[in-house]
This record gives sequence, C-alpha cells and structure tokens, in this order.
Amino acid sequence: MFPGHHLGPHKWLAVVEGVIDTAQGYLEQASKGTTKERASILVRDAERLGNTAYRLLRYMSGSEAEHIPHQIVAPFQRSVDALGIKNTIFFRADHVPNYELRPEDLRKFVDQINDPSQSLLDAVAHIEWPILRVTVPSQAMGMLPHFSVVAHELGHAIQHRIKFGFRQYATQILDAAKRVEARLAAAQIKYGKEEQLLFVSMLASWTEELKSDAVGYYLFGPAFYFALSGFLELVNQGYGIGEAHPPSHFRRCLLVQHLVSGAPSFSTVLKEGAGLDLEEEINSPHLSALPAKNILFGRLSLKLSTRAAAVAVELVDVIELMGSDIYDSALKLLQTDSPDLIYTPVQLKQDLKAHLEPLINLVPPIEARQGDAVVPSSLASILNVGWAALLAKITEIQPPAGGEGDADARQMERLHELLLKAVELSEARRLWDEQP
Repeated sequence: MFPGHHLGPHKWLAVVEGVIDTAQGYLEQASKGTTKERASILVRDAERLGNTAYRLLRYMSGSEAEHIPHQIVAPFQRSVDALGIKNTIFFRADHVPNYELRPEDLRKFVDQINDPSQSLLDAVAHIEWPILRVTVPSQAMGMLPHFSVVAHELGHAIQHRIKFGFRQYATQILDAAKRVEARLAAAQIKYGKEEQLLFVSMLASWTEELKSDAVGYYLFGPAFYFALSGFLELVNQGYGIGEAHPPSHFRRCLLVQHLVSGAPSFSTVLKEGAGLDLEEEINSPHLSALPAKNILFGRLSLKLSTRAAAVAVELVDVIELMGSDIYDSALKLLQTDSPDLIYTPVQLKQDLKAHLEPLINLVPPIEARQGDAVVPSSLASILNVGWAALLAKITEIQPPAGGEGDADARQMERLHELLLKAVELSEARRLWDEQP
C-alpha cells in the first residue's frame, strides 16, 4: 500500500514486473530445444535481470504507507503539478536526516535488452522519464514542519527553467578565476583545463542550489527558512561548503534578507501576529560564519582536494554578489508559470489571525473563511502556522495526558499530530469541494 493512492510507485513496480517477465521469458526459451551454449547465455541473462529487479526494488524502498506520512503526498503532488513538472514522481522516506531528489531513467537500459517482454515495454511507455524519487526523513526525524525542505528538491526539478544570466558578472567571475590560479600556483599546481572545468562546474552547482532555495522560499516563506536552517545545522559538518553547495551561513543570510524586506515583510507579520522575533540564529545557532580566506582554504584542503578548496574559497565573493539576482530570476519564473503557489506576507498574516490561537487550543488549521467562501488550508499555510506555534507558543500547547518523558517533546509531538490532521482534513475538504 502506498501513501495517498500515489501512482508513481505502482508504475515503478510495473517496470520491475516487466523485467521479471523478460527474465522468465529467457528461462522458457532456454528450456526449449536450443543449443547448450545458447541456453547458458539465456540463463545468465535471466540472472542479470533478476539482480536488476532487486536493484530496482531497492530504489523504491521506504515508499510504503507505513514509512512516510500519507497526508503529505497529495499536497506535494499538487505542487508538482502546479510547477509544471511532468515527470513521474514518487515520495519515499529514509531513517536519516536527508532530503533528496534522485532521477532515474531506464529507457537506454531497456533498449539494450534482447526480446523485452510486452509488459516491460508497456510499463516504460507509461512513465514520464526520468522518474523522480523524492526522499524525506522518516520516523523521529520526520516532523512535519521540516517537510517544507521538499520544496528545495522540487526546485531542482525546474532549475533548468530559471533563466539567470552570468554575463553581468563576467568581470567578477574572471577575477575569481585569476585568484584561484594564483592560489594554486602558490601550492605548485598549474591552473589548466581540469581546473577551469572544476571552476565552471562548482559555480553552476552553487547557482543551482540557490535557485532551489529560492523556489522553496517563494513557495513556503518563513516555513522554508526555519526548516532549511535547522536541517543545515543538523547535517552539515563545518561550514557546509563544498563542490556542490555554497556556504550554509550565506544561504541562511540570503533567506533572512528576503524575509525582512518589503512592506509588510514576513518578519513584521511574525512579530505582530505571533510575537516572534525573526533573529537569524533562531533555530540554527551553530551554523558557522566563514573565517578569513586563508584560514578557510587550509581547513577546506583537509576535507576537499586542494583544487576544489581553492575554487570554493574564491567563489564565495561571486556567489554573494549573485544571490539576490538568482532569487529574482526564480521569482520571475514562478510569477509567470505558477503565481498561485507563491506564499506572501499577506497570506501569512491571514493564516496567523485565523489559525494560531485555535491551534494552541488543539484545533487544527483545516480551513478558513475568505469573504463569503470557506476554503481549505494550503500546505504552506499549515506549515507556517505550525512553525509559529513551535517557535513562539509551544509552551502553551497542552501535552497529552498520562504520557512519559520530557514535556517539551510531548508538546512538540502533539503539535506534529495536529498538523498532520490539518493536512489530512484540509485535503479531504479540497477533494469534497472539487466534486461535481
């Protein structure tokens, strides 16, 4: 059983069944009047396909309903559809602090198979490739407020559509490359083609991370900031800087810059509506700011290659200049393609007014009145009210009676249960409203 009657796992299982059918076909051929040599080849090929089937099953491990909160699947699938992501997608959970979007494309593999079964051909034809697997944490690490980080992974799925021009930063990029060359020369390493490719690759990867952060921010507002900051503090050793990721401290700073800008800003709304001061270190006090370049280079050289460390150190200045423009590029795409998904300070103000006090009194944020209509709460609304309650009002939430353990933990668990119930019932209300 898969959460939310989600079709992605079923389509993947159909591929697995098609691979097994193909292997079974090989064995049937081997058992029918063929040469010993030909039969041996068919049996070995069937064995390889059997091993492939096991690998494909491992790819979808954790996608069963008991591993992932079923309530979140349908709302996230709505976001997928609204973002114009056409790929077949499914969600799975893993008992590690990890959010990941992993694509898989089997079309070339199937093209190389001799005599594929019709069931395999049909299964492949019913998938929009590459299939995308979204991983979220499970069990104790799968608290619902943190799930807005999934929006970052969805950002990776549309990052190629976010048009950001590097040309306006050509001078700064060239200067950074010269500084890398000088730093490597001091380490007696020539700045050649390999180093140039590494520079370009790292700049592209860092840009893609910020594009995805921007998508998460515009879809979920403060909830994404709180979730990402806490997640980065949990998983990152050191500064979070590497070949694929810019510094964690800078990513958080960039989010704060956007949260405090505008009138009204998210920051002022949180203060007025929840009494919550938006301090940069509010739930991630251990994210480390970067030291001086030479110190950073020495420390990164122990973790990365000397080449990668040199590039990382000198790219920091460039990515800090580009950050706000990258966010603007993501906003332009969303305003054009998915404007209804953008979460605003005005919406946050309405959500806090309608739901924060009832939530403290154990009433889930299921729906709210808009004019003469009653509309179901969005996932973004539920998560933002949840974070406001978690950071500003958690001591006012009555813990379950008769429980054992730390009172704060029990209050947080009750909040988690209330938010899950809100997602489930708001989705039920939405489905009811959509009935003809």
